[in-house]
Amino acid sequence: MDAQRILALLPWRHPFLLIDRVVECAPHRRIVTERRISTGDPFVGESAEQHPWFPSLLLLEGLGQTAALLYRVSYVGEEAAPLPLLGYLRASLHGSARAGDLVTFEIRPAKMTRRGGVFEGRALDGITPLAEAELAFSVGGGER
Repeated sequence: MDAQRILALLPWRHPFLLIDRVVECAPHRRIVTERRISTGDPFVGESAEQHPWFPSLLLLEGLGQTAALLYRVSYVGEEAAPLPLLGYLRASLHGSARAGDLVTFEIRPAKMTRRGGVFEGRALDGITPLAEAELAFSVGGGER
């Protein structure tokens, strides 16, 4: 999936879009995306040891955006799939990313329908887990 397709499916734009590319996508089953953390990234700060780091909470945002992308790819046949509203049921942070790291976001739906569902995901630096989350989502719109 190219950058233009990602931009067409998601409302986030630079610097808030946390997905650089889609590595793997199987609609309704799994998606893997990546984000390269660079020193020029607007979110990268420096620690007391002067190491450029990426805020850990943004790893959860990257998981949420990846889940939203999987939902949109899965139901975009009509091009009218609404954007889901995501929330975290459970999340744990295990580490932070640093400038130069390639962060991989992996998402699988535990249950996903056109109106709501639950995703399980993790953010990795190579094979090292940085964050894990269970996300719930709902979509609005339609008749009342």
